[in-house]
Amino acid sequence: MVPNARRRCVVLPALLFLAGSAFVGWQAAGRSYGTAMEAAKAKKQKQKMSLSEALERQKKEKETEKSKKEEAKLEAEEIFWEGPPSSTEMLAPFLSCFLVLGIIPFIAAVNRQFRVKYKITSQRVSVTGGLDGKDITEFSYQEIYEMKYGLRFFGYCADMRVNLRDGAKVELFGLLNFEDNYKYMLSRCGKDARKRSDPPPS
Repeated sequence: MVPNARRRCVVLPALLFLAGSAFVGWQAAGRSYGTAMEAAKAKKQKQKMSLSEALERQKKEKETEKSKKEEAKLEAEEIFWEGPPSSTEMLAPFLSCFLVLGIIPFIAAVNRQFRVKYKITSQRVSVTGGLDGKDITEFSYQEIYEMKYGLRFFGYCADMRVNLRDGAKVELFGLLNFEDNYKYMLSRCGKDARKRSDPPPS
């Protein structure tokens, strides 16, 4: 009887120890699971907040752009610059007049000099041209998708191509006072159009 009692005295504490260890393990597992769930919930909530913040920011940008358009409609139109293309574009065709093929480009350059006129205002850009000088192409700054240019005569003037949102392209050859004109046009464009356009000449 004595050995059995001793065995019970040894086995019972061992069982209690194992049961306690298992309980502690379950508690730790429960805590870690709860912590993981809380972290996932916090992450999901943060993603929802960031998405709502992005939508709110986008909404504010649209409202700002809309208010700018309305202000542009209400404000009086002011002419920033107006003038013909640079006369330097006639130089190369004039020199090529000594060849028979150079006469046609020279006549075209002279015609542009007297018939073409650019006008940059606070609301739009207009190009007057054609054989009779009565063809008018104009577009607002909100229609501009991007602007690209190439300098001439070390920045004295430039050839500029304006791509519009509807896919049309408008070219301004020999635009004078280019740096100031380009910076002004760029400042009137939308944010996305400014990103896509060439940076101002430095």
